[in-house]
Amino acid sequence: MNRSINKGSAAIKQALVFFTLMLIFNAPVNAGQPSTSGLTEEQTQKQAFDQMHHKLHDDQAMFKAKEAQALAELNAMAIREDIKLEAVSAKIDELMAAKNKIMRLRYAHLIEMRKVLTDEQKVGYDKALLQRSAVK
Repeated sequence: MNRSINKGSAAIKQALVFFTLMLIFNAPVNAGQPSTSGLTEEQTQKQAFDQMHHKLHDDQAMFKAKEAQALAELNAMAIREDIKLEAVSAKIDELMAAKNKIMRLRYAHLIEMRKVLTDEQKVGYDKALLQRSAVK
């Protein structure tokens, strides 16, 4: 009797493995992603932009915090009587490293955004980009 239970359990396990694999391999590729059916091209584009902006914000957060901290420390150093120029230079290097990473992320973001635009939209986007006088 014990053997028949073990054989039955083995058959059940095999069936479960089979059905699990069938479900995995038959699941749509984008099953975990929100559906975009019924959305206009503009709405789909807006969703993509929102996701890109959110990612940029998350990616830059740590470097912006480092930038703010380094700048505050640099300003505090500048008013000390006994400060050495080498220490100021090192702090400036730290500040510039954070700014460098922020700018790299920002321009990668701008290029990624441009790829989503239509040819008509790129004209206005490019014009606005060229008119920028300051980097965020």
